[in-house]
Amino acid sequence: MTTPAVGADPAVLDVRNLSKVYGEGDTAVHALREVDLLVRRGEYVAVIGQSGSGKSTLLNILGCLDAPTSGRYLLDGLDVANLDERQQSVLRNRQIGFVFQSFNLIPRTTAFANVELPMVYAGISRRHRRERTLAALDLVGLAGRADHRPNELSGGQQQRVAVARALVTGPALLLADEPTGNLDSQSTADVLSLFDGLHAAGRTIVLITHDSEVAERADRTVVVTDGRLRDQVGLRS
Repeated sequence: MTTPAVGADPAVLDVRNLSKVYGEGDTAVHALREVDLLVRRGEYVAVIGQSGSGKSTLLNILGCLDAPTSGRYLLDGLDVANLDERQQSVLRNRQIGFVFQSFNLIPRTTAFANVELPMVYAGISRRHRRERTLAALDLVGLAGRADHRPNELSGGQQQRVAVARALVTGPALLLADEPTGNLDSQSTADVLSLFDGLHAAGRTIVLITHDSEVAERADRTVVVTDGRLRDQVGLRS
């Protein structure tokens, strides 16, 4: 694996010789095989692969939702394996912003309350929560919809609320799992344009997808096949 050159942007995500095996003996399933991946601060990387390729397993490990069988995972310089369950939970809440295919918004609460929730868990004061929530909703173009519930918003608007929620704690890494999978073509274009803007502002983004057209928006594409990172291609000029 290539290591950062002197003066290069520091690595937000550093995966080294990582493997994941489910089961034992003849029934063992090798979901990931000796994966290396380095993502520097400010990079926009797409991880693309078909169902069963290992990309969902990789996502769960990057999101500190699962542990590798072997290998190392450093997130913003911290070795995740050295943290206990509580410390990993804190790390997830503060250092990783999640955006999911199904939005994962709480149906009976407003857009404001959905975006505010991670800061409640983080123990941030009410005054600062309000300021940061409104700023995050403004960033995604939904400041005027703060009092709307998810069923009063379009799919694209719900996903933008989810992006605001992911960003509100100022995470080191934005991790997006098939973020356009449930959207129509116009909403897909709107959400991808939002990701383009976040990247231009210096956000570090790892996007998981099976769609090559979505992956083309990233600076770099990592192809997962049979648990291995088969290829890495820069698609933008």
